[in-house]
Amino acid sequence: MAKYHKNTKGFFKLLIKVMCLFISIFTIVACSNINGKTNKDTNEKSELDKGENNTKPTTGINPVENTKITKIAFEKNTNVYIYDETTGMIISPGDAQKSKDILALSPDKTKIVFRSFDEEKATYPPHIVVYDIETKNLTDIVINDKNTQQVSELKWIDNENILVTGHIDPSASGYGVYNIKSKEELMSCLGTIRDVNISKKKMLYSDTPHTFPQAKANLNINGNMIFQADDIKEEIFDGLISKDGTMIAFRSWISDGQEINDKTIAYLNVAKVNSDGKTINDIKKTSIGSDTTGELTFDDENNLSIVGDDYIYKLKENNLIKEKNTLKGKEELSVDQLKKFKESLVKQFPDEGISVQTVLEDIDIYDMITF
Repeated sequence: MAKYHKNTKGFFKLLIKVMCLFISIFTIVACSNINGKTNKDTNEKSELDKGENNTKPTTGINPVENTKITKIAFEKNTNVYIYDETTGMIISPGDAQKSKDILALSPDKTKIVFRSFDEEKATYPPHIVVYDIETKNLTDIVINDKNTQQVSELKWIDNENILVTGHIDPSASGYGVYNIKSKEELMSCLGTIRDVNISKKKMLYSDTPHTFPQAKANLNINGNMIFQADDIKEEIFDGLISKDGTMIAFRSWISDGQEINDKTIAYLNVAKVNSDGKTINDIKKTSIGSDTTGELTFDDENNLSIVGDDYIYKLKENNLIKEKNTLKGKEELSVDQLKKFKESLVKQFPDEGISVQTVLEDIDIYDMITF
């Protein structure tokens, strides 16, 4: 009897050990499954979040060159000024007896250009002046093109060439590209400019005569029409030539009517420029949403993107791929820098009642460029 009791106790001990081992294994497997599911759910959620936000670094697009702001160019009282934060000084370059406006800064931020004129009597032909910020040298350029006599805009194409726009009528303007070294006009056109490619000596523009009925939307390169819309309602928004001159892109839209709520269909158009430079082929039209805003950009491999403040749309196989724009934006003035600028304005214009609380627009400061 004692022996049976001993065996029974041994049997129960063994049974308990087996049960404990089984429970341990079950617990480990269960925890492993839970962790696996949790990790899977976490990964799935991570992928979902990644798909929705797509915050991976933006590639293939040149970022904005960010340097600390030390200077401000601006217009005030029909004059052009440059403020230097390091010295606190404000200067007005050029002839003090002349009025100045239509300010523009070169891409490398070393020069500004502006129109110089006499308010008492009209100056024909008009003059524009290039000011080298470091050397203080001034270059006076005479605008002889008859289609750009009423200068309305100045824009740097690169660090040596300036696009001069002249008003002609409500539908068309005159355009001339001037080199700041030779002071000569390199190219010109009449209509509505879309893009300029200096290296390939090409101007992309629309012929927009002030006539009724209006002409169909079109694109021209150096006097040769390369595109004309089939639908009279189609309008061209912008255009771009690739760096190598072999591709063009432009956005267009067709509206059902003149009301704000009327349906509008927008397109992104891409085509190859033929070797003769006078015709295009293989034009592809992609429907785009009304929120597809930004600047058309070709990279060095002729990949097309639309770069907006928040998103970048990359064209791949006739589809636009939307990505979050992770490129760093342009540096802005800090509160302290703005305060210092206003303190210098007080000294420069003592009779205008300027204070650190003054709103710049209220004292007629406009076209302000920070660099």
